[in-house]
Amino acid sequence: MTQRMKKLGVALAFSVCMIASFDSSAQKIGVMLGYGTEVEQLGLGVNGEFNVNSKVSISPSFVYWFPNDPLKFWEFNANVNYYFTKAGSADFYGLAGINLFTVKYDGNVNVEDDSNSEVGLNLGAGVNFNVGKSWEPFTEVKFVIGDADQLGLFFGVKFKL
Repeated sequence: MTQRMKKLGVALAFSVCMIASFDSSAQKIGVMLGYGTEVEQLGLGVNGEFNVNSKVSISPSFVYWFPNDPLKFWEFNANVNYYFTKAGSADFYGLAGINLFTVKYDGNVNVEDDSNSEVGLNLGAGVNFNVGKSWEPFTEVKFVIGDADQLGLFFGVKFKL
């Protein structure tokens, strides 16, 4: 196991422990559809949102992009959302966080498989639409600053746990 994988495993275990300590009434899990300008494809993802307090939440997500074979793209994001407003029919927030973007080449018989990962900084904004149900639609736009620069546009639904 590489040193990078060990560090990622420790960070993931720490994140799970932190998330488990949050108020369960303030947790959400969701699904989303997105478009990335670098991969120029649609992506399908899952996300979570775990409130730290009334203005701040931690929001991890995973997105699998659907490019043409033999390339495969996916990303993991660890964001912090800051809510500017939480009243009325929409909750507006800014976000910042870390992005781990991975591209993998599944070679054929004559070419070796290869993969590469890039780390970047996420900056963006989003809005949750309060529809008065146990679920809420949302939209989010984020820009990744790094070697894998990309603008991502996302739409989805978060389910309150």
